[in-house]
Amino acid sequence: MKKRYLLIGALLLTPMGFSAVNTSTHIILENNIKAPISFTVQVSSEGKPVKGAMVRVTAGGMAIAAGVTDDSGNAALSIGSYGGQLAQIQVTHSMYKDQKLSDVVLENGKNYSFVLKSKSESADVISTTSEEKIQKIDEKTRTSEENAVKHEQDAEKMAKQREEAAKSQEEIRKQREMTEKNAEEKRLQAESQRTEAEKQKAEAQRLKEQKEAQLAEDARRRDAETKQREMEAQERQKKMEESKLENSKAAEEKAKQEAAKKQKEQQKEAEEAQKRAKEAEEKAKDDKKAAEKKEQEAKDKAEREKEALKAEEKKKRQEEEAKKEAEKKEKEAEKDAKEAEKIAKEAEKEKEAAKELKEKLEKFDDEQKEIDEERKAIKKEQKEIDEKMKKGKKLDKVKDQQEKLDEKSKKLDEKQQKLDEKRKKALKKAN
Repeated sequence: MKKRYLLIGALLLTPMGFSAVNTSTHIILENNIKAPISFTVQVSSEGKPVKGAMVRVTAGGMAIAAGVTDDSGNAALSIGSYGGQLAQIQVTHSMYKDQKLSDVVLENGKNYSFVLKSKSESADVISTTSEEKIQKIDEKTRTSEENAVKHEQDAEKMAKQREEAAKSQEEIRKQREMTEKNAEEKRLQAESQRTEAEKQKAEAQRLKEQKEAQLAEDARRRDAETKQREMEAQERQKKMEESKLENSKAAEEKAKQEAAKKQKEQQKEAEEAQKRAKEAEEKAKDDKKAAEKKEQEAKDKAEREKEALKAEEKKKRQEEEAKKEAEKKEKEAEKDAKEAEKIAKEAEKEKEAAKELKEKLEKFDDEQKEIDEERKAIKKEQKEIDEKMKKGKKLDKVKDQQEKLDEKSKKLDEKQQKLDEKRKKALKKAN
């Protein structure tokens, strides 16, 4: 429509504009003619009609018609005044997936068909599925009974093997304890040196983290204030340009209630079928659980004997590995002593770096105070503008004042961003 108006304006500015005026005006009038129309929406699924489906027609974001399908799956809709604008037809039902037809020009007397896909099973399907599940459960019950006998035999066999596998490892244990004692003495010596170094390093890190936390909190606060200012600006703009739109909410709400009622009835039928199927499945499951319990008891017995056998065989290997581990710890203790000395030197360097970072950030804090003072002045001026806007007088002048204040706030945000970047660089360098 906007393109046709632009065409008329262009023709009026040309030498032949006068001769083309009548033709263009006639085109606009034809395309703006509004008339009542009626049409039908037919909804089905798997070759059967769907009743209780909600049908909603919108144009330009507004509902212009709504209805509910009857037992035949049809919904007869009508629009009192329709000008040929693009519309969208949407069909919803709690037991089916939504469908819609977009960018369609509605035609009087036309039938629009929708085929929905089910998202929940019917009562017949639920019953059939339940019978199949019961058959599978019975097969598993028989298998569990057979397995129970086998596990009993395995348990007896492993009990005999465990009795034969038990051996003493006392000599290996004594050697391991001696090696561990030597390693512990060296470890304590290294730990003493490391503790002092870590203390100095922790103090430097604490100062650094304290400042980082303060800067992060300041940044979050300023970000929240910026978002609040943006929201307030949008709200003021909305109040200036606010206008009223009429739609058919009452008719749509009535249709929604009717559709919800019918869909609830269908949902109840499916739930009752589900309940009957569940009761049959529970009985079959009880029989299966009894057989499985017997199988599990025999299996647990066999498993306990198997674990006991493994424990005896593993005991010797553990003692040998423990001895090797003790020798390894002794060497690591010597290495730790050297590492502790190195950490002490690094901690001293980090302490000096933290001191330097603190002095630099204190200078940035002074710049932040200046920005905060400017921000207070802007808030005060914004409050005065908001008061003028509430009075509703001289809104053009108020709008100019608001634009100037927004520009001033934008420049202050840029100034804040530069300061935050300098802080980040300083912290990154310190890391």
